[in-house]
Amino acid sequence: MLLFATNVVSAQTGNPPVILHPIPNDNLGDKEGNNKAPLAPVYVYQDGYTLTFESSCIGCTVTLLDENDVIVYIDVVDENGEVEIPTTFVGTYELQLVKDDITFVGEIEL
Repeated sequence: MLLFATNVVSAQTGNPPVILHPIPNDNLGDKEGNNKAPLAPVYVYQDGYTLTFESSCIGCTVTLLDENDVIVYIDVVDENGEVEIPTTFVGTYELQLVKDDITFVGEIEL
């Protein structure tokens, strides 16, 4: 069983970033089984329902999952590095970011 530490932040301005941690997969080592250096987490800044990602995330897919692991929202990080979540979402969600072939996960409070 793998456990991932996540940060939960409220929807108020001035909070620390949401930290998305990479999910290990078969692409994180070379063909001979040697592991590469661990991937750095992705930091997401939240201002209300606007999420701001680093520029390397432009064009990446963002997904919200509810407490039953059901996908409730999907969007793409725009050219400004932002995703605007509809205000109809209230509560705690799993936030996933797919960057290249790596998925980063964390929790977000809306």
